[in-house]
Amino acid sequence: MMSRMRVFLLAAAGVAALAGCFPTEITGTRQDGSRIALMFYPGGNRLKDLVIIDGRNHFGQGQYQMDDPLADVGFRFEDGTRVQAECTLQGQDIMGDPECQEYTVYRSDFPQIPEGTRFPRPEMF
Repeated sequence: MMSRMRVFLLAAAGVAALAGCFPTEITGTRQDGSRIALMFYPGGNRLKDLVIIDGRNHFGQGQYQMDDPLADVGFRFEDGTRVQAECTLQGQDIMGDPECQEYTVYRSDFPQIPEGTRFPRPEMF
């Protein structure tokens, strides 16, 4: 009986450890009307964040404020290239608190995500 409990706890710990491995899929529309899709994997304290665009890995650091739902968001790539977006469509969550419904890129040194690209609010985790 004790070994079943041990196996269950080890399995539960394994699943919890893998929880950070699930990406956030983000799809948007460039200013020219073309679509863009990317996957964001948060790295945590020890690993760099990862963005996958068109099958290519791009490491860097996501920039967002968990305590301010209307703050700008961004990503700084390892080579110093940056993408920054501001909230351009505000709404409310189910509790009536403010949240951003859409972000628009206002600064970008990264050609695949040009200025003017719009992204709906991603569902994190």
